[in-house]
Amino acid sequence: MRSRLTLGGGKGRTGRKGSIALAGVLAVASVGLILSSLLGGRFNYISHTNSSGGDSYFRFPSNWESFSQDQVVLANDAKITPAQLRSLDQTEWTEIFSADYGLSLANQKGLSSSKPFGVAQQLELTTQQKSAFKLAALRTIFVPDDPLSKSPNTSGYHYKVISYRQYVSSDGLTHLEMLVDVKAPGGSSSVLDEAAAVDKNTQWVYFIGIGCTYSCFEANRSQILDVVNSWNVKEQR
Repeated sequence: MRSRLTLGGGKGRTGRKGSIALAGVLAVASVGLILSSLLGGRFNYISHTNSSGGDSYFRFPSNWESFSQDQVVLANDAKITPAQLRSLDQTEWTEIFSADYGLSLANQKGLSSSKPFGVAQQLELTTQQKSAFKLAALRTIFVPDDPLSKSPNTSGYHYKVISYRQYVSSDGLTHLEMLVDVKAPGGSSSVLDEAAAVDKNTQWVYFIGIGCTYSCFEANRSQILDVVNSWNVKEQR
């Protein structure tokens, strides 16, 4: 059982088949929520180690709202069983966070939010996904098209890539970092800051994305960049 969630607002549960979409990973928490009192309580520190030993971690301001995996998956499917939750936990992990403190998960607006909204995830790829995987899949987690593509799209979205970086780290993970202006079909403008990585065996993908309206991003740029820059991935050697 997998869920689909988009930054523009989720539409419920779907199967695992198909390309990676934001959020194929609304699972239960297993190990890793750390709320630290470091730095005078200015930040919440999040870390998760998956079943293969890969760890991703980051921080966000302590006055932001956050939703753990069990909160998200139960909000999408209140009838899911403990056994199903445990099964999901072996292959998926997510943490949702928002500067709109006190706003419920159901009312979060994703990229169209007037306050920063973000998602961090880990996903183990299926055999089918591994065989068909291309790095472009990581650029379509939060938006319907690859912003780097030169081909016309049918979604009605328009993109302006502000910055893009791709590199391989010393532990063999392929990383990308992307900052993109996003204009929706209705004319609203948002900004997305994303970082993502895939391991050298194409087994696990890791990513974080934060976005909100253009005016929100400009007002909160330093905070948003700080969160994304704090994100890192380490795997067992």
